[in-house]
Amino acid sequence: MKIVLIEPRASEANVYSKIPMPLLGPIYLGTILKNRGHTVEIYKEDVSMPDYAKLDADLIGISILTSTARRGYEIAGKFPREKVIIGGIHASLLPQEAAQFCRQVIIGEAEDSIVDVVEGRNAQRFVYGQAVENLDRLPYPDFSLLKGFKYSSAIIPVSTSRGCPFDCSFCSVTKIFGRKYRFRSAENVMQELESRKTNALFFCDDNFAAHPKRTYALLKFMQLNKIRNWACQVRCDAAKDGSLLDKMTAAGCKVVCVGFESINSRSLEAYEKKQSVGDIINSIQSFHKRRLKIHGMFVLGGDNDDRKTIWETVRFARRQKIDTLQMCVLTPFPGTKVYADLEREGRIFTKDWSLYDGQHIVFRPKLLSARELQVNLLRAYSKFYALSRSLSLFLRLHFRNALLNLMGCSVIREWKRANCKMAWLRV
Repeated sequence: MKIVLIEPRASEANVYSKIPMPLLGPIYLGTILKNRGHTVEIYKEDVSMPDYAKLDADLIGISILTSTARRGYEIAGKFPREKVIIGGIHASLLPQEAAQFCRQVIIGEAEDSIVDVVEGRNAQRFVYGQAVENLDRLPYPDFSLLKGFKYSSAIIPVSTSRGCPFDCSFCSVTKIFGRKYRFRSAENVMQELESRKTNALFFCDDNFAAHPKRTYALLKFMQLNKIRNWACQVRCDAAKDGSLLDKMTAAGCKVVCVGFESINSRSLEAYEKKQSVGDIINSIQSFHKRRLKIHGMFVLGGDNDDRKTIWETVRFARRQKIDTLQMCVLTPFPGTKVYADLEREGRIFTKDWSLYDGQHIVFRPKLLSARELQVNLLRAYSKFYALSRSLSLFLRLHFRNALLNLMGCSVIREWKRANCKMAWLRV
């Protein structure tokens, strides 16, 4: 069979459209199907837009996030419904909605279900995938299936685990992958890295350092094999283990992406983050001591946040010398505690999923209006990613941060241009 898998484009200008790393789900599934002898093409619309008028396939698979769901449904409408299957996080959370646009919805992890669905042995309307317990048995994702993807110049995503026990109130990860960690062995991960022939890697695990023993073993392999340029996501509590950070640095880690979430202690408690502002400050000092660049991620707009919180976050980021800053609006993704609470209180004012991208306000905040939150967030972003800051970074020879700061300027400018028709958002 000829099978086409599609990842819909990002809804608007954001950092993910500037660094278009593909979702691993479609590539894992495409690799499994290719290994079964099927002809597979994968399209990520932010990388390569297919010619839908000429696209012919026996089966179309579409993987959707909440922010790309509307676009995914538009794509589904271009084909006969009996040819379309839909999966991904949003479809798993709202399968009845997704089912209106396709013949089948795959809910949860699809690796053990996809072959039976494609080859007709499972014709159920809703296919419930099983969690893959032994991740070592999955094939290494074949990026050559992704049309237009420039492998040699791209940052390659690597997944080494699934699941998370922390269950933050705004996060949908545990609804899909569960609250139990599952890990690939260090040996299995290292074999994949050796096959990649690149040092530009991003470990997309929600917490790269979740299993210290496994992480230490992997870092030892990476150091021996001279892996030299990679980034990962960690919690700030990883910084409590100085030896671990030393090993990460020696093994070539350059950037840590850290979900600090808030410098408002009441917000941290509401988010069920299980960390303090003191923990955040100590972690920043520990990361910078090892010359690890920090991409600090914050969530703003909770019931304890006001206008002051937004500006204190920017001042905090600059004072603590956080290298790059991501301030997302609290977004009530379906399936999360935040969604359930806001829906019950009647505070969600739109179900236009394309706005559920962490950049738009879709609910009524408590301590300020939606407009105040949106406008102040944009102004705060503009303050952090000011052109003058880019120039200052260049003059101080911090070329990487200067270029990323310019990228931030570009994203903000494009976002404002895309939303200028919404008069209440003009700043």
